[in-house]
Amino acid sequence: MDLHTPSTGGPLMAVELDNNIIIHWRPHSVPLRFRKMLITDLHYISNDIDEIAGGPHAVIVFTFFAHLVFHPITFYVFEVAKIRQSVVALLSRAPDTTVIIKSGNTTGRK
Repeated sequence: MDLHTPSTGGPLMAVELDNNIIIHWRPHSVPLRFRKMLITDLHYISNDIDEIAGGPHAVIVFTFFAHLVFHPITFYVFEVAKIRQSVVALLSRAPDTTVIIKSGNTTGRK
């Protein structure tokens, strides 16, 4: 679905009508690797999760790591803790929500 947004920065949306699937995609906030992006289009994953109602028909999938490898591991840990807090809150208000998390391997990072 054309939302008239940049393909690298989104937000983007895909709709599959046969199975009633809607996918919303947007990049995380800083640190970013895009050249230009409106500040209003920058969102932290934890803030986006806080705005989701959830429920038995909602599946939340997110991955984070690639843009965080250039920062200290403490920054990564802080971001993961904020996301965890939001996921716990989401599951307490809508326990039937499916949450899928993919992360990178931090072995060897200091």
